[in-house]
This record gives sequence, structure tokens and C-alpha cells, in this order.
Amino acid sequence: MRILIADDASDAREILGRLLKRWGHEVVTASNGREAWEILRQEPLRLVISDWMMPEIDGLELCRRVREAQWEHYVYFILLTARDDKEDLIEGMTAGADDFLTKSFNFEELRVRLRAAERILSLESQLASRNSKLEETNGKLHAALDRIQQDLRAAAALQASLLPKDPNVSPAVALAWLFLPATEIGGDIFDFFRLNDRDLGFYHLDVAGHGVPSAMMSVTLSRTLSAELGEGHLAAPPADERRVKAPDAVVADLNRRFQSGENAPYFTMVYGYIDTHSGRGELCQAGHPHPLLARHDGRVEQVGHGGFAVGMLEGVPYDSVDFTLESGDRLILYSDGITDCRNAEGESFELERLIGLAGNCIDTPPASLTTRVDDTLRRWRGAGEIEDDISLLVLQRR
Repeated sequence: MRILIADDASDAREILGRLLKRWGHEVVTASNGREAWEILRQEPLRLVISDWMMPEIDGLELCRRVREAQWEHYVYFILLTARDDKEDLIEGMTAGADDFLTKSFNFEELRVRLRAAERILSLESQLASRNSKLEETNGKLHAALDRIQQDLRAAAALQASLLPKDPNVSPAVALAWLFLPATEIGGDIFDFFRLNDRDLGFYHLDVAGHGVPSAMMSVTLSRTLSAELGEGHLAAPPADERRVKAPDAVVADLNRRFQSGENAPYFTMVYGYIDTHSGRGELCQAGHPHPLLARHDGRVEQVGHGGFAVGMLEGVPYDSVDFTLESGDRLILYSDGITDCRNAEGESFELERLIGLAGNCIDTPPASLTTRVDDTLRRWRGAGEIEDDISLLVLQRR
């Protein structure tokens, strides 16, 4: 170890220096505290043996400067002194000294104290090395977190880009929707589209879980359904009297294609269509919350049979159910992010409150219902984070 000896007595420096060299140490000497301080500022020495009483800067002041310097490396400081009373010990320890030796010290005592110093400095080096590795790891974690956040923002932007833009797809049906993404991106997505000159298709789905995989799965499903529409696969077979493919058949096809596994989560959905001329329609519920029929007189009914989530089990049957919208009636599709939304006390919003809003807002435009639900949920959860995507799609026959 390289050791600095600071002592204004040349004979003391000589004796101590020879002794340390005999034990295998390198020695640097200074004849006063100021010279020692300049050496320490230029060279990262880690052990100092300093006389207390020296000209220019004494050992006590030198020790104080070393502690105030806050260098990256630790400096073990041993004070040599002829003083041995308790007050001097306290003063030296307060200045930051690690150890003391009286000038009449025994050589073996010095050797033992140096070994103790080496152990402490070795532990300090190990700690510094571990801290350095922790800082490096922390930096990598921050970089990884930044990349994850970028991925989440990109996934959220892509997911939002696939949501409906124009509610005016049919003069016979008024449309409105609400989408509040979760703090941790989720898997809700919905859309509506013309199947032909009179039938309007719609779906609302929720991929299980959160994060990029769920969001990307919802994007995949949206693009799949768009491709099916573009390629005419949502139309009925030529020999069928129907104009559109039965909703249960569409959902069954998706169940065959998207069986869940380690990298493919299952999802719940409602898929259906409405004849904009007659108001009659069909829908298939696959593990999704029951759609609501809000009648123009304020009554609210639940529609659907529940069904299995898509991708959970192979070969399960799905059913289509009929519904009819009279003028002023509404079909409301929603995710469980609404009914499961919790307030500060941990209480869920529950379906009854949503049904109450649907009935009370029947005399207002569909967009007023989505705004009312939004405002109500914001008050309900307060400052709490959105734990799951909140989405709502409203179709009203004019």
C-alpha cells in the first residue's frame, strides 16, 4: 500500500518510513501539513499517518480538509500524537480521524493497526466496486425503462389510431364512444363499419391482461377484422338468404384462429350488425359484459347469453341473439373497465350505476351519455389511476 507520512521531524519520518518499507509498503513523505495537503490533492493516496503538531497546517486541520474534500476514494487517517487524554481523542475523532497512535508506539501495535486499516480500505473498495456496478445496472435499468415507455407510447398511439374517427357512417344510426386508456396500456378496442348499403357492423373487444402484448393483440384483431371486411368475408355465403355472415360464425372463426398460449392472450368481445332500415340486428357475446338495450322510454335491458372468451377453448359453440332498435333506442357496449373502476375506498362502480346513467340520459344525444359516463367515472375514482381501459360504444337508431 502507498502511505503518506506527514511529520515535521525528519528523524521520525525516516524511522517510520524505513519500518513501513520493510513491511512492503511504498512511502511518500511531507514535512508539514500544507505539503501533505498538496500531495493528497494530486495523488489518490488512501492511508495517511500524520503528526498532530506541525507548522503551517497541523494534523487536525489536515484531517478536516481530507474529510471535507469528499473524494471518490476513502482516506484512512491515523493521527500520531503525544497527547493521550480523552478530550484530545474526542477532538481528533470529531475532525474525522480513524485511529490514533502515541509517539511511543510499539512497532507491532502499528503493524496491527495498519492491517486493520487495510481491511477497512479493502471493504471500502469492495463497496465502491459494488456501488459502481449498481450504478451501471441502474443506468441499464433506466435505459430499459425508457425503451419500455417508448414502446408503450408507440403501442398506445397505434391503438388509438385504430379507433373510430367519424361517427357519421349512417344517417339512420347515431354513434358515440368513450375511450380512456389505462395508465398501464390495455387491450380495449372497438369499431363500426358498413357491411353493405343497409347493414352496419360493430364490435367491442377486450384482450386479457395489460401492457404491450395485450395492446398489440388488440391491434392485430382490429386489422384482422378490417381485412375480413375488405375481402368480403363478413358477407353471407352466396347461397345464404342473409346479407351478412352470422355473428356467431365470425366469432367462431376468430376462436379457431386465435387460440391463446404463452404469447397469445385470450379476449372477450361482442360482434354484431344492425339493419339500418328495419332496426333489427344480431350480436354474439363471447365472455364480454352484457350489452345494454336502453329503450326510448328509459327502460334498460341486458342482451346476450355470456358465452366463452375467444381463444380460451377450442371448438366451443357460440350463439347469436336477435335484437331490435326502435327509433330512440340505444345499444350500449362497454368494457369491464367501467364496472370494475374503483373509488378511493376500493368500491367498484358496478353495472347498476351504468344502467342508471343509461336510463337517465335517454332523452339526450348519445354523445351526452358518453360525456356523462366520463364525468361520473372521474369523480368516482378521484385522483386514482385508471387500472384498466375504460371504453364505451353507443349506437342509437334515429
